Amino acid sequence: MIFQSQTGSVGIVCCVLAFLFAGCAANQPYHLGEAPTETAVTPAGGGSVKDIYRLGFIEFDEQGDFWDRDQLRKTVQAIRDTGRGILLVTYIHGWQNNSNSTDAADVGQFRSLLARLTADQTVQLSGLQVFGVYLGWRGRVVHKVNPVVDTLTWVEKEASFYSRKNAATRISSSTPITEAIFTLIKTARRDTPGNSRCVVIGHSFGALVLEKALAQALVGTLLYEQPFAPGVEKSRADRVFKPADLILLVNSAAESIYSKEMIDMYRDTTPLRGGPHVIMISSDADTATGLAFPIGTKLSNAPKALSGSFRKYHEDGRDTSQFNYFTQTPGHNDSVQSHRLVAVAKGKSDLGADPFDLNLKNRAGSYENVTLYTGKRYDWTQWRIERQGPNQTNYWVLRVPKQIIPGHGPIFEGESRDLMAALFRLATKPQAAERSVPLKVRGSAEGPVQKTEQRLQRVKATGETVVTPVQPSPSDRHPPEH
Repeated sequence: MIFQSQTGSVGIVCCVLAFLFAGCAANQPYHLGEAPTETAVTPAGGGSVKDIYRLGFIEFDEQGDFWDRDQLRKTVQAIRDTGRGILLVTYIHGWQNNSNSTDAADVGQFRSLLARLTADQTVQLSGLQVFGVYLGWRGRVVHKVNPVVDTLTWVEKEASFYSRKNAATRISSSTPITEAIFTLIKTARRDTPGNSRCVVIGHSFGALVLEKALAQALVGTLLYEQPFAPGVEKSRADRVFKPADLILLVNSAAESIYSKEMIDMYRDTTPLRGGPHVIMISSDADTATGLAFPIGTKLSNAPKALSGSFRKYHEDGRDTSQFNYFTQTPGHNDSVQSHRLVAVAKGKSDLGADPFDLNLKNRAGSYENVTLYTGKRYDWTQWRIERQGPNQTNYWVLRVPKQIIPGHGPIFEGESRDLMAALFRLATKPQAAERSVPLKVRGSAEGPVQKTEQRLQRVKATGETVVTPVQPSPSDRHPPEH
């Protein structure tokens, strides 16, 4: 009995130690000193490697400052050294993720998106090289250890909602995150030859960071116009400027007040029903932003509500409390909705290509009643993006069913990735290069660039195209000490 008691005590102590050890995801970077990596992509069906993509990491600390500005400098230099136009895809992750792939599935899933874009024929013909940038912050406070320990730390992870939301808000209000995004876009557009295109994606609290970080810049670019010259006619459309070809917010975990304010400004400063500047996607099945977020924010805003701090809005003949905009996310607030994804048809015939690749062949710049495909080449669903809701501006809020995004995440897999391909084509216009661009891989000033490889393979039983995992980076093979 004494032995059993001692064994039980040791087990309890081990569980407690495991809990404490797992809960020590420190406020620290994971990719210091690394230059952007190069990954060769072999398309489905074998054959020789046709192209590469590059991936850089830029990390921010708990207060929103750069961990090391050299990460930005190295990424900028890598863009300049590319020697050709690029398709720049910048991503800000959300809650329960960071820039260490052993902790966060987002890193591998983002790599899969970059690989699919790299292997796509439309992107190949455009002459653009895919370049991804992962903007990392401490969205996860507990390291992954094993299923047992991860179960024990579940409460700690869920309880981090308020601290991670506060961290995301601090980061969004800091200068470095905005500087990084616009520096990357400026470099891609100015310092690489060809028709470079820029896409910025934010997920969950990362969408909050992106929306708030770009809000003031969007206001400045939309409202600025050069002085009128005598005898020269100008129209409102002359001053509409898109800071990126596509700003994509997925399952945003932000208060919808920010979107309301931006939509109000867009309504007064840009032509209605124009091409989208911002597209916000929200899943009907996202309980994190549709259910958990309202519960958490109602609790935190209750004192202000009781003190009468929230006013009334007069909208379409009805009064709406400002409280609703502070306790609902944009995707679950009908007052800001603009579009819905509606199923049109299903089929099992041969599409001729995977839905992802087919969607990238859509007519460039078409944004009214766009149709797209999801699923597999021989088992697909056709959808249409329909205007639904009071928001008629080019700040889109698009609702999608659970078949597209089954919950809060993941967002770079299956049907959601197919939808993104259509949105990329809708807003970015990769055009054929004037001449073929020979691929020339260069080393960085810091030494040889790390090279990895990914392969696209078609599963015969299902017809689905899958991406094999990339080799781990040194930072992933050697997790930081606690």
